[in-house]
Amino acid sequence: MAHDDLIYEMEERISKAQARYGDFASTHEALGVASEEWDELRSAIHANALASVEDECLDLAAVLLRLARNLRNGQTAKRSTK
Repeated sequence: MAHDDLIYEMEERISKAQARYGDFASTHEALGVASEEWDELRSAIHANALASVEDECLDLAAVLLRLARNLRNGQTAKRSTK
């Protein structure tokens, strides 16, 4: 898979998640989602399921990039500060 294809696929995953779920309610919600994706990645690695490893890498990266974008737009940040 070419570098541009990975970026396109990442953008597609982020767009779908953003449309379905909207901004994260808080950084804690994002951490929960990222932790679930991390666990799925770890399971795929332990199973040596390389196709799944790639998929889970992209899922985890999409969650983290989505959080970074949400923080930049100020919505998640406002709900996560005391």
